[in-house]
Amino acid sequence: MEWRGPAALVALLAIGVGGGYAASAQSRDGSIGSGVPAPVPARAPEMPVEAPQPPVPDPDDPPLRPGIPMAPETRGTGKFEITFPAPVGWTTNASASNEWKWKNPGTSNNTYVMRIEQINSQDITIEDAINIRIERLRDEQDEVDIVNRGAETLEYTYRSNEGNARHSFMRWLDLDASGQADVEIVVHGRERDKAGAEDLIRRVAEGMEGAGGGPVG
Repeated sequence: MEWRGPAALVALLAIGVGGGYAASAQSRDGSIGSGVPAPVPARAPEMPVEAPQPPVPDPDDPPLRPGIPMAPETRGTGKFEITFPAPVGWTTNASASNEWKWKNPGTSNNTYVMRIEQINSQDITIEDAINIRIERLRDEQDEVDIVNRGAETLEYTYRSNEGNARHSFMRWLDLDASGQADVEIVVHGRERDKAGAEDLIRRVAEGMEGAGGGPVG
């Protein structure tokens, strides 16, 4: 009867393996999933942030100095005529019938420039004009910083479309004491032009006269 032992063991093993396979098959989930595979969203994802870029180097032209020579100039006609001191020797460009720019000839772009605009037709107070300017700056320019705001003045810095760091001064004038802004003056420059730009806009504003004559107080 010794020959039966191994045979019986083999039979038992076969039965065990078969039974285990059958039990495993019965316990398996045979259903097929539905839907389209999709990536699992990350938990608290972070957007990539670009490192701030340094400003484009300024042109190395000499800075605008305080106390440059000035001479009277007149723009506009009739009741819209204005007279004011302007830099001697600077070239003038009429951007529109009510707007003029002055630039020192021979200087590079993105150095310093002055602009004067008559805004009589807008019928806004100086306070409103300043508010509108600040809103436009923040919408249209990068890295805007309001350095100082006065009752009639605005000083700010920003990065130009060319990537240069700019320092600007603005001033609004009510020439006929109507409560409405009549003239807008701005001088743009580099940081090294700050002292000269501030002096220039002050002298232009303090010497400006409307059609009725008399300096602006």
